[in-house]
Amino acid sequence: MELNRTQLTEFVLRGITDRSELQVPLFLVFFLIYVITMVGNLGLIFVIWKDPHLHTPMYLFLGNLAFADACTSSSVTPKMLMKFSNKNDMISMASEIKKSSVP
Repeated sequence: MELNRTQLTEFVLRGITDRSELQVPLFLVFFLIYVITMVGNLGLIFVIWKDPHLHTPMYLFLGNLAFADACTSSSVTPKMLMKFSNKNDMISMASEIKKSSVP
């Protein structure tokens, strides 16, 4: 039995759409959703931190969830928006592996 030994060196990241007239409005919509998410999460963390009545386990858990959501949104969404607006849609597998393996 013969195995497939093809080595994948790069892949293509497709944009939001191929229609150029829709790329800017969709970019702005996703950016607006990102900003609203960040303002909401950071606002919730600030309110829980400032109000002593909200220093209960339930609000501590809610603040931790808001922090986790803010961190996840901050790591994924800006890179996604940058890749969508960039004309070079090729991503080298070697550079992504090097980035993920660096401590």
